[in-house]
Amino acid sequence: MYGQQAGAYGQGYPQQGGYPQGQPGGLPPAPGYANLQKTATNPMNLIWFAAACCVMIGAVISFVQELFSVEWVDALEMAYLFIFGMLLSVLDSPLFGQVAGVCELRAAIGKYIAVLQRVTGKGAAYIFLGCALWSSMYANVEGGFLLFIAAMLCLFVVVVGIFSLAIAILKSRNLDLVRRELRKEPSSLKQMYDMHAKMNPTAGITQEEFKKMTPYARGVSFEQGDIKLIFNALSSNPRRDVISLEDLTAWVNGNMMVFI
Repeated sequence: MYGQQAGAYGQGYPQQGGYPQGQPGGLPPAPGYANLQKTATNPMNLIWFAAACCVMIGAVISFVQELFSVEWVDALEMAYLFIFGMLLSVLDSPLFGQVAGVCELRAAIGKYIAVLQRVTGKGAAYIFLGCALWSSMYANVEGGFLLFIAAMLCLFVVVVGIFSLAIAILKSRNLDLVRRELRKEPSSLKQMYDMHAKMNPTAGITQEEFKKMTPYARGVSFEQGDIKLIFNALSSNPRRDVISLEDLTAWVNGNMMVFI
């Protein structure tokens, strides 16, 4: 996913004129631009969506079984797991991305449960959900076929969680290499920010501008999907579409690696 590039720009990078066009006068893009960026799907979004659906299916099967066997507490646990799975499915659903209710729910998740927007948070969440779901289904579901279905569903969810954590560690390590390089010369951070933050320097650097800046620091190029994850982790803006100079400075001067 990452490529090491030599020189000021990596091979194939556009020159400075390739910024996305905003409104006349250099204003930032219309609000819908960030939403369109977030709704683009990639293979990992589909895998996460499938894992969330597995959680919901397993929770429904177990809930029905426990409801008829009068195991109210376990049924309540399955209801919680179903809601958790539903929230995760909304984040990565390839469907209804432009529906107002879905967009509002995604914004609320980003505001109140922002950790679920990070690959690290999703990985940990899916490992927990897969283990919790298997524990309940193994103890309460009867019948060999249903137990087989439970094992397949839960195993898939846990594997997705482990794979997501591995990806998160790899991506976070590459991002930390950029941070360490920027930290070597603190005085050049403001200069580099001014060089690349052309669209709206007061608000912050955009995703495309950040993508063009990183080869200067370390020669590391990031894919567009990685840039979105980085902005989810570093930006304090509610829309997560820009990183301000204050956010950038706090990240560079931090003592710990940020997990995306």
